[in-house]
Parts: sequence; structure tokens; C-alpha cells
Amino acid sequence: MALAQRYRKTEKIIYTEEEYFEFERTSIGHWEFVGGEIRAMSGGTANHSTIAVNIIATLRTALLPKGCRVFGSDMKVHTGDGVNTFPDAAVVCGPLAFHRGRTDLLANPLLIVEVLSDSTEAYDWGDKFRHYQSIPSLTDYLLVSQDEALMTLFTRREDKWHQLNVAGIQGSVYLPSVETTLALTDVYALIELPIC
Repeated sequence: MALAQRYRKTEKIIYTEEEYFEFERTSIGHWEFVGGEIRAMSGGTANHSTIAVNIIATLRTALLPKGCRVFGSDMKVHTGDGVNTFPDAAVVCGPLAFHRGRTDLLANPLLIVEVLSDSTEAYDWGDKFRHYQSIPSLTDYLLVSQDEALMTLFTRREDKWHQLNVAGIQGSVYLPSVETTLALTDVYALIELPIC
């Protein structure tokens, strides 16, 4: 089913998850499903992509011996409140759980990483984080700036989220969910950062 068939300028069209799956199956690109809306996902900058790959490569090297899987932005994640979206990275240690048995829709990440961009930063900090909080397995949510050496980690402990900001290229952040430390020098390898 094409979106154009259901588009009306005067009213908001709400889709079912089944309609989303059918639309996605026959469409090109990445599409999120949020509150009954189907939204196109845009591409990123060279810095955004490099940082995401750096994080995925570093986490994979550290976590492969632990039996953990590191996924990139091609793997959709399903939130407890019904959103299907594409984080920049997601990690699962142990058995994989999928929403409705779909092997393209991960339901049990421990760690989610988002590299911030101008167009999505407010969403990543706000509504998207609230959606991610509805994933029972999620312990760590890491936000990474692409403009400066700065990462913010939210960690869930006893149903409360605690925030840690790490700034400066010599910094590092410990990720409790996967018992691994991520160095900013690895995250920002090959990125030209402004001199402060």
C-alpha cells in the first residue's frame, strides 16, 4: 500500500502496525513507526557515520568474547510502547528476542546508542528517549555529539535513570549494561573536532 493512497492534507492518517509492515516491505529506505505514523528516516553526515561505525567496531571487539551482538542502524528496535525505530547502535547479550517473531525487529537491547544530529537531537533527548525507556531490558542509553568530544550516558538503576556527562577527548565512559569502557579517543577516531 502506498502512502499516497491514504494521504489527506486536512487530517492526520493513523496506520496500523500491519500496514506499516506492508508499506516497509514494498518501500525503499528506512521508515519508523511512531504513534500510528510512518516517518522517513534521513541519512547522516560523514562525521555521524564515522562515529557510529567507530562505536560499533569498538563495542564489537570488546563484546564478541562475551557473546554479545552489536547491531548497526539497519536493525529496527521495538519499544514497549509500540514504536519501531532505527537506533545508530544496539547491543544484546544472550538470546535475542524479536517483536512478533520478526527477525528484523529487536525487542531486548541492553544498550542503545544515538549519534546526535541537528535534525534529530531534540527528539533523541526527548520523545525518543521516553519511548526507549519503555523497553524492559534497556539499561544504558548513550547520546554522542558529532560536533564535540561529548557523550551523555543514561543508566537505569532501580527504575530511575541517572545521567553522566563525559567531555574531552581523553575521557571515557563505563557502560554497566555490557561491563565495558568506551574511550572517546576510539569514538572520535578520524573526526576533526574544534579546538577549545
